[in-house]
Amino acid sequence: MTENPEVARIEALLEAWAEAVRRHDVPAILAHHEPDMLMFDLPPPLQCRGIEAYEQTWDLLFRYHRPGTAFDFRELAVTAGAEVAFAAAIMWCGPDASSDPADKDGFLFRLTVGLRKTGGEWRIAHEHHSVPAAA
Repeated sequence: MTENPEVARIEALLEAWAEAVRRHDVPAILAHHEPDMLMFDLPPPLQCRGIEAYEQTWDLLFRYHRPGTAFDFRELAVTAGAEVAFAAAIMWCGPDASSDPADKDGFLFRLTVGLRKTGGEWRIAHEHHSVPAAA
């Protein structure tokens, strides 16, 4: 079975996004997002709508996360159709990328991304970052 070539394009886009986060390169972080994107993030607010609100969320992470430290895919699964795709991932962030002292060595989090193809290019329309709830 031949792998969908769109999967490789999306994987490359997401790795470039993660590399931009590691560099704290905000224009590159935003480069493949839709202007009307929606994100559910780890810290408040519950949701942010639009690229301007999304851009502001990075200020909080960058207070703790140092350039060059981990923001890495541990697992990544992409499903792509002709115009819509989604990715589910487990990522590693850290060390010292959180205000929580328990996360001083870094932490795992879940990422789900929804994409749509616009003008022949994949664009991120939705991000959802989460951690398991405490038992």
